[in-house]
Amino acid sequence: MKKFFFLVGLLLCISIFQSCEKDTNNKPTEEVAPTLPLQETFVMPFTGYEDIDTTGLTSTITIDERSGPTGFRNWFYAGSNVLVWNVILGVNMAIPVASFAEAFNHDPAYIGDGVFLWTYNFNLGGETFIASLTGEFVNNNLDVQWIMNISMVGGFSNVEWYRGIVSRDNKTATWTLNHRPENPTPFIRIDYQKNDVTGEFSIQYTNIIPGNADFGNYIAYRIQVGQTFNRAYDIFRGSDDDFLEIEWNVPSGEGRVRNPAAYNDNEWHCWDTEKKDTDC
Repeated sequence: MKKFFFLVGLLLCISIFQSCEKDTNNKPTEEVAPTLPLQETFVMPFTGYEDIDTTGLTSTITIDERSGPTGFRNWFYAGSNVLVWNVILGVNMAIPVASFAEAFNHDPAYIGDGVFLWTYNFNLGGETFIASLTGEFVNNNLDVQWIMNISMVGGFSNVEWYRGIVSRDNKTATWTLNHRPENPTPFIRIDYQKNDVTGEFSIQYTNIIPGNADFGNYIAYRIQVGQTFNRAYDIFRGSDDDFLEIEWNVPSGEGRVRNPAAYNDNEWHCWDTEKKDTDC
């Protein structure tokens, strides 16, 4: 009789263990939804270069077609190259940036298989859009995969606008941004890195449009802690094998630019706190 009760108890334990194991396997990877990534993993700063406007710099400025206003050529040339990227990205990233920012105002729902969903409306340019953002833990729960699908009321439906892999500590991120909602194709790859100890970080946008003449072109932004020029842009145009370097100081505003294609040398060309050309 004791053996009988022992066997019954053993079978019950095995049954309960198997039941618990099944329940555990059916649970999401994490009990709690992933935290939305920092916007800085996605959005490049263009502070100070949003609009290159020489109005009022001086009443006697003359314009050199290649370099800009006489007396302000170095700053103007640097800024005008940044402005080109700013305009391109401003047009093509308006919807993804707006959709990304709005996600912080909403809570997610668990939809199964370890996936959490944020769904909400947002308005832009007089149009209403519907965003569906999913977050899923990947790579042994070290990273989160984010996928954003967007629909426009009265327009396109369920277009994957971007996706990315972001580390849970927000130290690294890689995003792929699509464009043309009627026929989504890869447009920009975004690579982000941050060092929490030093405060340094970098973000780079690279053109990945298949077959495009500008494929491989990029702009990179860096914070260079402890250096005289503590902010920097690198701009590369592959078709011309043209590499442009820009460095400046925050908060003073003084800076320098180096671009052999424009200056016919490999020297730095500087500007002072008033954006006027000066010796380096």
